[in-house]
Amino acid sequence: MSKISIIIPAYKAEKTLSRTIDSLLNQTFQDFEIIIVDDGSPDRTGIIADKIASHDERIKVIHQANSGPLEARKSGHKLAMGDYRMHLDSDDTLTKDALNTMYFLAETYNLDFLLSGFNRITPYKTYECPLANKFSVMDSRQVIDLLLNPNFQYVGCMCFSKKELWECIDEILPTFANQLPGEDIIANFRLVVKSKKIGIIDRPLYNYYYNAHSLTSLKTYFKQDLVHAFFNEIEHILKSINLLDEVEHQLDVMKLHFVGFYVSDVNKHDPWVRQIRSIPRSQIGFKYKLLQILLCNNKLRHGLLTLYRCIKSILGIK
Repeated sequence: MSKISIIIPAYKAEKTLSRTIDSLLNQTFQDFEIIIVDDGSPDRTGIIADKIASHDERIKVIHQANSGPLEARKSGHKLAMGDYRMHLDSDDTLTKDALNTMYFLAETYNLDFLLSGFNRITPYKTYECPLANKFSVMDSRQVIDLLLNPNFQYVGCMCFSKKELWECIDEILPTFANQLPGEDIIANFRLVVKSKKIGIIDRPLYNYYYNAHSLTSLKTYFKQDLVHAFFNEIEHILKSINLLDEVEHQLDVMKLHFVGFYVSDVNKHDPWVRQIRSIPRSQIGFKYKLLQILLCNNKLRHGLLTLYRCIKSILGIK
């Protein structure tokens, strides 16, 4: 039985899947299995996955009707046999020593869960986005503080965790979450709550490929009711561990961040939005003060955000 199961949801990944798999086959740590889930991809993704698998018995392929990345990950977990589980997007890669580093730390410190930073790779430059200055072991309460920080730079889909955390997979990845923005964030909150010891790795192990010329990210907006439902889930998780009241302000800032940056048309008269707008400005930084004001003017907010994201896209920064 393999030590690590790597689950890769794949949809329209014919141009990048081979690169992703090569980054795993070239790892310094080789005791793993790869589960590629062809999520009803209309291109040659499934054919490429089968061809790759025919050359290495550690690679398994699942073909299913298109159901979204969350359901694809669930399918992968049901087939996984490794002592540890991790996710990898089909257009990203891992650094050469990523699996060895995570496995060594997990075994040495008896960790339930690990998070690492990432390298943001653009056509022009690679930007390092580490999580910390040094490796640290934290409990779930400390990591929840990190997850509530909108500026905490980690790749949501990339987590390394013990298989025991996934015994109730429908609890970690509930079907309804497939419709919500940030389903990876919800899953990580649930995994952290179930963990006793969590490792925060100081150096980036995940390579996130970012096309600086693509403006797709400029159109990443969600309906207000979906973002509201997303935060209802976060609140439910925090309430289940009697932590909701204690982190209320942090959660409010996170709400302001998500609504301000990712909601298409904010209904300023909605009681939920009014509560976000009522956060005392003395308790938030300049960026969030500005976002709070802009919640009242969707047109201006969209214009400024488009300019802001365009600059970030050209520079390739988070």
